[in-house]
Amino acid sequence: MLDPSVEAAHAKLLKVRERTDLTIRKSPMLNDTFINLAGDEAEVKLRYYQIQMVVHLMLMPRFVVGDDTGLGKTVETIAALCYLWEKEPNLKAIVLTKKAAVVQWAGEFKKFAHGINIVVCKGTPQQRAKAREMYEKATGPTVLIMGHRSAVQDFRRIQAWQGYVFVADEATVFKNPKTQIHQVCRHLGQQASRAWGLTATLIKNNLVEGYGIYKVLIPDLFPEAMTPFIRNYCLTRLQRTNRGRMVSVITGYKKSDIDRFREKIEPFYLGRPKHAVASELPPLTVREIMVGMTDFQHGKYQEALSGLLQLGTGEEKEVSKLTAITYCQEIVNHPCLIGHPDYGSEKMETLIDLLTPGGDFHDEKVIVFTRFRRLVDHAIPLLEKEGIKCVRVTGSENEEQRQAAMDDFQDPNSDVRVIWITMAGGDAINLQAAKALVFFDTPWSAGDLIQILGRMIRIGSIHDRVYALHLIARKTVDERVMQVQKKKMKLVEAIIGKRIKGENDDDLMAELGEDVEFAVTGEVTEIFGKLKEDAAGR
Repeated sequence: MLDPSVEAAHAKLLKVRERTDLTIRKSPMLNDTFINLAGDEAEVKLRYYQIQMVVHLMLMPRFVVGDDTGLGKTVETIAALCYLWEKEPNLKAIVLTKKAAVVQWAGEFKKFAHGINIVVCKGTPQQRAKAREMYEKATGPTVLIMGHRSAVQDFRRIQAWQGYVFVADEATVFKNPKTQIHQVCRHLGQQASRAWGLTATLIKNNLVEGYGIYKVLIPDLFPEAMTPFIRNYCLTRLQRTNRGRMVSVITGYKKSDIDRFREKIEPFYLGRPKHAVASELPPLTVREIMVGMTDFQHGKYQEALSGLLQLGTGEEKEVSKLTAITYCQEIVNHPCLIGHPDYGSEKMETLIDLLTPGGDFHDEKVIVFTRFRRLVDHAIPLLEKEGIKCVRVTGSENEEQRQAAMDDFQDPNSDVRVIWITMAGGDAINLQAAKALVFFDTPWSAGDLIQILGRMIRIGSIHDRVYALHLIARKTVDERVMQVQKKKMKLVEAIIGKRIKGENDDDLMAELGEDVEFAVTGEVTEIFGKLKEDAAGR
């Protein structure tokens, strides 16, 4: 049963969600104008769906802001805080985010609002201590912005704080209840007067992730411990571990259980896909480009599946199921990843063909994603040899290099054509100058796929259409990862709705049946078995 006050607020908010003509008195703390991506001065004006979210945050002290990437979760949060600060001028807020986004959050506060003490907590222990002291002594509207790792390192010094607004950006960081960051965030959420989680992907792989996020923000929503939760909401089977112990693993979900989960979180969640609220966004065309492998790649691929792989250094590696999948992905991407940089790759040749004269994306701005930073090291010189100027955001760059790469790519007058990104570097960057996004390899997580696409499909895009291209080596790990990914996308869209909308939607996702069954914990074994079948039938 919902608390009567929550039930009453939810009833009001259901009506708010239907209104596309909503207006709101502008907070005097919000700026009149800001400088947009094109360098022009633009009015600070909330869109109707952003006003809807602000109203939700005002009425619901504990809530998950689930809007799609690029729709303005940051400005929605800043605006809601401004309205709160009008009523409670000495209210303090803590924004916990990824390290790479700390400075960006500070910049967003300055861009959209004024009259706020903005305290950035980063750097050495001494610098962080000074920031915490400034936060504690500050009067008036104050926000402390810090990274997740800093919160863990400094937990003893912040655990007594209470009564603040806790803004948990990138809430999937604490989705696993067994992690230290989850425990820290759970404490910070309990000590807060309000706790808001921000994530475009409440579910990335499985239902337990949603459970973990709500355990931080609204601990009593799912009162049971994790094991009973899994028993109540998931299909499971017993599986023997390498040490002989039998453990319960998730195999899938019943549609009825997914519906129960959605009903449970519904009063505390609102997430709109781009295509539902931002008609000016370009449509997405998804293509799967099939490629082959060289004879050398074929030989190494067979070695990896046989259990013993010789690297370029001459070292022989014993290969387990998990490492076999990783090695197979490296081999189909490019032999340089296993120490053979002098051999070629059909994927790399295909990418170069796409970007050079005669290719579909010659003279266009293109994002290239890969999970492997070492591939970026090898690929950039190859592309620049073809006259294709590249920049990179891979997690190994400092803040200045990261920002410079993004600025050069976004600048329409720059000759930078390609930006390489990895999961480590792809958070909190806006790349709507891109005409296309090439997946050199596809992430396993459906949530990660949505996040990566969100770097390109954002408000402010100048294109009438954008493209997502998956490079897939036939009858290899590439095809099997795509299959697992699509199964996971079914679950994601069952919970948070359709996020990827394009011309070929029917090919992307089938409708949910009564039962959705697919491997989660056991997917490595499943994929390895399929790879052996593929290799045997080649």
